[in-house]
Amino acid sequence: MSRWVRTILITFSFLLAVFFLVVLLMIVSPEILTGMITLTLDMAQKQPIRTIAIIVTLTGFLITLIALVVSVMSGRLRKTRIRANEIGAIEIGVEAIENIALNSAKIAQSGVKSAKARISPSRGGKLSVRMICQVYSDVEIPMMMARVQERVKKDIEKYTGIEVENVEVRVSRVEAIAPRVER
Repeated sequence: MSRWVRTILITFSFLLAVFFLVVLLMIVSPEILTGMITLTLDMAQKQPIRTIAIIVTLTGFLITLIALVVSVMSGRLRKTRIRANEIGAIEIGVEAIENIALNSAKIAQSGVKSAKARISPSRGGKLSVRMICQVYSDVEIPMMMARVQERVKKDIEKYTGIEVENVEVRVSRVEAIAPRVER
């Protein structure tokens, strides 16, 4: 999620929290409720204040609507990626693409013990893949993770027909190889 989307969502959340705090205080204290009713009536009767209140209220409503749309649209990919051909549509789930990436990382013979994959949209209908891997201690990390990147990109493009813009690999942990016990 981009920085400006997070800023909008944080601002919206803060304003919503303040609104509900004021509503709670109005419910708890009759004096605050009376004060808010008096303030509202004063704003409704005085034309310049009324115009300002309408503008502020409409702006708040639009920001709320934009925050809702942005938060829904900027989340993870839509549940499926649709590919059309002459017979019909083919829907490929995000989980399926993530599983292709995980299987590719494990069969790349690069010492990956476990991995997690996140798929996100990129420019031009392409995909961006982010992987977090745990590797064994006897792995040349730069060389082997480059192999994982190549394999994941190649396999996703081969099996789904969707181009991959980039594959980011982060090694979060190096696991020691368990000693073999001979009997």
